[in-house]
Order: sequence, then C-alpha cells, then structure tokens
Amino acid sequence: MLAVAIVGIVALAMTGCTASATPAPNAPQYTPATTNTLPGTWIVADTYSSPDMPFLTFARDGSWTGSDGCNDATGTWSMDTAGVLTTTSGPQTRIYCDGAQLPLFLIDAVSARFDGTDLTLVGHDGSELVKLRKPSSSEKAVARGTSVVVGLWTNTEPGRDRLLKLTMLDDGTVAGSDGCNDFTSTWRFAEDGSVSFGKLAITGRTCQGVVTWLNLASSAVLDGTTMVIRSMYGAQLGTLLYIDAAPGETSLPITGATGAPTGAPTAVPTAVPTAAPSASPTPTG
Repeated sequence: MLAVAIVGIVALAMTGCTASATPAPNAPQYTPATTNTLPGTWIVADTYSSPDMPFLTFARDGSWTGSDGCNDATGTWSMDTAGVLTTTSGPQTRIYCDGAQLPLFLIDAVSARFDGTDLTLVGHDGSELVKLRKPSSSEKAVARGTSVVVGLWTNTEPGRDRLLKLTMLDDGTVAGSDGCNDFTSTWRFAEDGSVSFGKLAITGRTCQGVVTWLNLASSAVLDGTTMVIRSMYGAQLGTLLYIDAAPGETSLPITGATGAPTGAPTAVPTAVPTAAPSASPTPTG
C-alpha cells in the first residue's frame, strides 16, 4: 500500500510540472521590435492637416530622419535584442503646426513593440506614445488642400515693386525670376508629397532692392493656391500665389487633382527675346 501511495504522489507531481498555463484572454500579442523589423518609413495616417506628412524613417546604418509635419529632424538609433531603443537627435526648427510629434515621441521612447503590422513606441513609464504603420507601396502622400502645381506662381514683396515669379511646367522643369535674375531648375514630387526642386541655374546680374529668398528654394508645400517655399534646412522662406496655367498649358481647376510631371525634363532657355526680329529688306528690283 505504501508503494502504491508513493507512485500516486509522483504521478501527481509530474502532472503538475507538465500542465501548461492557460493564456489570459485578450492578451496583447506583440514582440519587441528588432533591427530587422524597425528599418523603413513609418506613418500615423494617410491624410494629414500639416503641410508635410509626419513620418519616421529608420535606416539600417543606424541613422533616422523624421518630421512632425512642419519641422524636419535627424539623429541616430540603436536597439538591443530585448527591444530597448536608444536614440540621439540633432538640432531642428520649431515651427508650430497641426502635425504629429513623431520625432519627439521617438526621443522619449525607450523601447518599441511590433505586432506584425503596427510599430508602437513605448515611454519610460511603459505607456504607449504612438502607434505607427508602414505606408502601402501604392500610397502616395499628398497633403489635403493640394490642388495644383503646374502653372504660374507669383508674389510681390511689401514695399517693393519687383515681381517674384515661378513657372512650373508639366515636363518637370521650372523657370523663375526674383525681379532681377532669371533662373531655371527641375521639380518632382518627394515621397512625403512635397515638391522638391533641383539645382538652380541662375544669371549673375546685380540689382538693388531685390529679394533673393526665392533663389534659395529647396522644396515647397502647397495648400490650395498657396505655395510655401522652404530652404534646404526646412525653414520657411516665403509664399507664392497661384495665378494661372503656364503658357501653352491647360488651366487646372482649383478643386482638381495635383498636377505631376509627365515626361523627362527638357532644357528651358534662360533668356527670352525682348524684341521681335526686324523685317527682311524688300528687294528693289
């Protein structure tokens, strides 16, 4: 009898060791993000109210770039096998707008979770700071309110009589003037939906009282009929207003779709003839 009792106790002990715990209902199914799942571009939504799309992009070389919708930021990142996130950030502008504070959330985050679709940044106290997802390959970021790109954009600085002009053509070329010097360039849509300008080719005339900020244009964001010109550092330089379709182009309705380049850029002449050619002499006989 004693032997039978001992066998029964051993059997109960073995059963207790092998029984699996029942998972709690609705338990979160996520794993720490890794250096393989983090790289890429992450957004919060397809549409946004800020001039640019808020985003975070993690590169595999340990650098990151991002935007809150108005201010660009860069820095470095690293992550260990437990999902602990370490970041640094460089200087950035402080323009206020209706965006998502993604660079700030990233700096405040100490870890990241990945559930197979969404990336969640987690703060020091374990709270979820923001949930991000990757844009689908078919999505193209275009700000709400963007309606027209191709055409003539102008402005006159207060107290100055020189007209600023920017002509955007649908072949991806740009021709402009600051009221003294003419310049040419190219343009394209960037991944965040903003307009990106190529290197400017500009004349070298010297004029008094000329505003030169338009020559420093690196990118632009649009809100209906207003174009906000930005420098290479993301600072706002000035604004232009849409006037009309470019010469030889069909005017785009203000409520229509955003125009985009339709072909490879072609050369744009930097000088325009100011007088018609004189008539050929008439033979006298």
